[in-house]
Amino acid sequence: MKFLLLIIPLLLQALTFKVASYNVENLFDMHYSGHEYIEYIPNSKFGWNKITYQKKLQNISKVIYDLNADIIGLEEIESKQALLDLRKFIKKRGLEYKYFAIADKKDSTVKVAILSRYQITKTREIKVSYLNKYRDILEVHLLIGGRKLIIFVNHWKSKSGPESERIKYAKALKKRLSVIPKNKDYIVLGDFNSNYNEYVTIRHNKKLNNTRGKTGINDILQTKIDGKMATKNDVKANCNLLYNLWMDLPLGQRYSYIYHGEKDTIDNILIPCSMLKKNSISYIQNSFNVFKPPYLFKNGLIKRWERRYGYGKFTGIGYSDHLPIYAFFTTDKKYKNFPIKKAIKPYESATINSLYVIKVLKKPLMIKRAVVIQKDKIGCTVKILGGRAIYIYHFNKLFKKGYMYNIIVNSVKNYHGNFEINSIKDVTEIKKVNHLKKYYIRYKNNLDLSKKEYLNEIIYRLQGIYKKSYLFYSKKRKIRIYNKIKNFYIKNGRYLKLKFVRIISYKNEPEIILHYKRNVI
Repeated sequence: MKFLLLIIPLLLQALTFKVASYNVENLFDMHYSGHEYIEYIPNSKFGWNKITYQKKLQNISKVIYDLNADIIGLEEIESKQALLDLRKFIKKRGLEYKYFAIADKKDSTVKVAILSRYQITKTREIKVSYLNKYRDILEVHLLIGGRKLIIFVNHWKSKSGPESERIKYAKALKKRLSVIPKNKDYIVLGDFNSNYNEYVTIRHNKKLNNTRGKTGINDILQTKIDGKMATKNDVKANCNLLYNLWMDLPLGQRYSYIYHGEKDTIDNILIPCSMLKKNSISYIQNSFNVFKPPYLFKNGLIKRWERRYGYGKFTGIGYSDHLPIYAFFTTDKKYKNFPIKKAIKPYESATINSLYVIKVLKKPLMIKRAVVIQKDKIGCTVKILGGRAIYIYHFNKLFKKGYMYNIIVNSVKNYHGNFEINSIKDVTEIKKVNHLKKYYIRYKNNLDLSKKEYLNEIIYRLQGIYKKSYLFYSKKRKIRIYNKIKNFYIKNGRYLKLKFVRIISYKNEPEIILHYKRNVI
């Protein structure tokens, strides 16, 4: 009896531990199963072979070793063999995960898994659908210092499909969570392919929004209340809600994934009301963060696993297109919370006019109240009322024509005389703008379009005679035409009427670019 009394305090010792989630981006093994993505068929023309496989294992094991989490949920693991090989590479670095599990009952192409320093007592798979495109959710029961904890590892359908497909995952998970007693401790984590505030970001995306704005992560799992994200106090007062740990970070630091320049929070950690109270296991408030050492970045973007020229052979360089996220938890009721993270110092403001003067940015600058006045297939033109216009190359998917934004500019570039923004750090939508005509340049008889001040401006209406690639818009003035419209021939001597055309520069000579037939009246 005395022996048992001595053992119990040891089992219930106070512990603090770190839980993480990491989408490792397609960790495939070297065994051909027939379910692989084509580029990961072993020893194929894409270069997925023993050498690149081991390089991938080395790179991902470095991230996990440096992260040093006690429990880590993993996404995009092909098989148990791939998980065991990764575990072996991590151990070689000096970090051992004694326990592991993988959701491999279904032949989905990639699966979710978990590595743990703490004992796994039970596992189960939550079936979302009988179709292979829907991956199972992994439920793992752990014993931590004598306390029980359940972790649910998720990898929801990507945004190649509409929100209704992610709602299937949310409903399957919610059904399971609904039978767990309110005082039980559990953590829901993984790649949800949903932003923490998906109910906001889905509004302007018709392709995704086939549910009238209803989302899996916010509405089904109930991470919002009364039209806004649930706070800690909301969740404490209503145990039907879940708290999303992204809420512990300042707005400017909320991202673990970047897609076409847009920062996303598709990796999430959610906790119930029990873990916000100092009961059995509790979340250490303000401990949530993103793991982002410098080696995981290249040119301001996440240094993902690379293929030559984007679609060729694997190079063996890079890690994953996601960053790991993590948080600390404790069984110690006296443990103090982490200090509240301070918001990033506001960026220095600049005007578009000043960008033309500065030419090379030494630090990011914020352009306030810039309005998108035109979009094409590659980029968009923005302008501040009363100031100059500038072209933003490549990031057009972040913007909607006729809307005003605050834009944090990373860098600008002079491309053959055409000055443009070529890298963006962040974008904040302000409002929709009416009466865009006041942002365009109206043609007048004395207008000299060769002046540098008109570079990147949108001309509302322009007319003249087309001769040998030039538009003669007055007796003494002409400007070259760059015609990008497919199967559209302009006959020499034709009288042209143009609308909403942009002035660009090529080798320091101004020209008008025609993108669409609608530019020609």
